[in-house]
Amino acid sequence: MSQQAPLALTDVAHGEQKGWRRNSHLVDSLPYVDGLSPAEKAAVDKLIEEEMRSSSKKPSDYLGELPPLPETRFKDNELLQREAARVEAGQGMQAMDTARYNLDPPPAAKRNDYNAWRVALDNAYAQLEHQYNRLLNLELLLKFGPGAWRMHNEALASFVARLQTQLADLRRSVDDLNRERKLQQHAAGSELSKLEEEYMSLVHKNADIDAACRGVEAEVAAMRAALPLDATAQQQGGGGGGGEGEGAQANGEAEGMQD
Repeated sequence: MSQQAPLALTDVAHGEQKGWRRNSHLVDSLPYVDGLSPAEKAAVDKLIEEEMRSSSKKPSDYLGELPPLPETRFKDNELLQREAARVEAGQGMQAMDTARYNLDPPPAAKRNDYNAWRVALDNAYAQLEHQYNRLLNLELLLKFGPGAWRMHNEALASFVARLQTQLADLRRSVDDLNRERKLQQHAAGSELSKLEEEYMSLVHKNADIDAACRGVEAEVAAMRAALPLDATAQQQGGGGGGGEGEGAQANGEAEGMQD
């Protein structure tokens, strides 16, 4: 599994594994093997929701796992700092000053003022230069605009093709991961089925052995119960009498040896 599999355990549950689990962690879910009914799925979803509600991790904590943002240019740019402060304060943008685009003569009170006429003349020169620049831009657009637009479209097409290639590679890697996970889980399912069959076979065998032992014990108990009590006592008494006779004979032999 690529990176960290979400279903992988942190430790191997039963020590060093062999076969398909060699050098890999056990998983606690086999969606390709285990059947999941709608009721079980609803129960699982409920458990997940309860776990999410009881989790102490806030949505903002997930951002802490992301890499830090790149350095901004605010500290070296006074204009950006002012704009950021304005946006943070919730103030609107200053209206555009369109007075410099008007071609107005000096007011009536300053019609005889040389400086006022000089300002109006400079404004007229600026307006004329602005119109000249607009004409130049239009000519450049007519001459080079189509080619520049085609190059821009080609660049966008190349960018889209590169993104589609990356998307295809990502989908292929996801498919490979799912395919590998499916194969591993099917292999695990086969091994689990085999072990389950062995377990059930041993359980049935132990049950048969236990039943046979109980049957033998019952037969032994029945045979003991069928024996008559007086025969048992005679056997026990006869054995005791023989012992006393043997003891008397041994004492007589010992006395004869002394005489």
